[in-house]
Amino acid sequence: MNLTRTGPWRLLAALLALMLLAASCGGSDDDESTDAGSDGDSTEASASEPADDAMEDEDDAMEEGGDAGGEAALISDECPIPNPEEVIEIDAMGWEFPIVTQYAEELEDCEEGNYTFNLQFLDSQEARNAMTADAATGSPTFELYQGSNAFIGELGNQGLLLPLNDLVEKYRDEYDLDAIDQAFWDMASVDGNIYAVPMVSNTMHLFYNEPALAEIGVEVPTTFEEAFAACEAIRDAGNDIGFLYMLSAGWAWQIEFDSVLGSLGVSPIDPVTGEPNFNSPEGIEAANILKDMHDNCAPTAAGSYSTDDVQAAFQTGEAILGHTWASRAGAMDDPEASTVVGDIQFAPALDGGTGVLAAPAYIDGWGIPVGTDEELIEPIFLAMLAATDAESQEAAAEFGLITRTGVTNPDGPRDAEAAATSLVDGRGADLTHPAAGIARAKLGEALVTILDGTSVEDALAAAEEAYLTEAEEQGLLG
Repeated sequence: MNLTRTGPWRLLAALLALMLLAASCGGSDDDESTDAGSDGDSTEASASEPADDAMEDEDDAMEEGGDAGGEAALISDECPIPNPEEVIEIDAMGWEFPIVTQYAEELEDCEEGNYTFNLQFLDSQEARNAMTADAATGSPTFELYQGSNAFIGELGNQGLLLPLNDLVEKYRDEYDLDAIDQAFWDMASVDGNIYAVPMVSNTMHLFYNEPALAEIGVEVPTTFEEAFAACEAIRDAGNDIGFLYMLSAGWAWQIEFDSVLGSLGVSPIDPVTGEPNFNSPEGIEAANILKDMHDNCAPTAAGSYSTDDVQAAFQTGEAILGHTWASRAGAMDDPEASTVVGDIQFAPALDGGTGVLAAPAYIDGWGIPVGTDEELIEPIFLAMLAATDAESQEAAAEFGLITRTGVTNPDGPRDAEAAATSLVDGRGADLTHPAAGIARAKLGEALVTILDGTSVEDALAAAEEAYLTEAEEQGLLG
């Protein structure tokens, strides 16, 4: 493998919560099933053994697809898809975090057959920009895109991703695709068209260093008011970081803003008409909360740290309270990178005062861009299924939240309860309105300028003006 590192929601979320909590329980300690049928292993070989061996060889041939029907042999138990007759080279692009690294290893298993993967991982914003530009050519260089539900929806709305419905139906039973909860398929869809195979579930919630907070005498906050009080106490105790948000990029401001705004009871745009709601009293309050988090709680770190930097800040004890992605929880107990193994605990995201938590609901999945060679589409789809089957997701569950019901890993992250609560009571998934991507882009571009001294009011006004101009030009409002 060549790998380059450069309303309805609440019901669905409740189902997701059950899945996450089940995953946190790990595997059973009862290994009795592994010994089932072993009594026959102790019997001596009989005179009929050669005939039995011949039958077993025939069965093996059938299992590997070598029957009279001419079906292709499976690559291996680790990559249980047909081995193509010709070499299939797949160029893929995305961004990397621990669970995605594991899925990359699952793809690598398919290189035992006639698959070759060239994976290019960029910074998340760079990757999104590169994939959008690549897809817009109509003759994409990459055949496999990794993306969040928001990004998948944007490409789907622009007609840049292939609907996968027919292939999902074709392989639904064979690869047990119903084990991926419908909520996740919905998050990978726009207007009934499925544009990606969901592989990762994600949200955001609080991380905190339990012994460090106890020493200072700070309780874990549940509201923004409590978080600012905790932040002040932590900084008064001599810590540079009182409460850590990641606000160093436009996309991060947008995600956090939408989440805080949602916790105040408002969606950024009207889900039906597309009219903007973000330049409102609630929008100003949400943006000011984030500005205060930057200015008063982490004036150096919040505006300069990437998500990887935030992860490292918790792992080294630099940060003892903050808010980041659930997908980073597993890294807290990595003895090779963390000096605080077992000290970091997890709590739900903060409540904005309406009972809604300031947390999003995301999936990451793989999609195929329009313009991909038609002969490659089905082999690419099968590779996606091989890397998201039950065995692959069991391995991935060590590093984060997966999408198959009932799949667990006893060494998985300890944040399942905090993640489940944040999903159920959070603001939900990003809107799929055709103008929602424009709103996200304009908010990100405008809000990040607050770091350079732009006032909250001016930033939101600029975002609204830019959004209305582009959305009206494209006829997306009303």
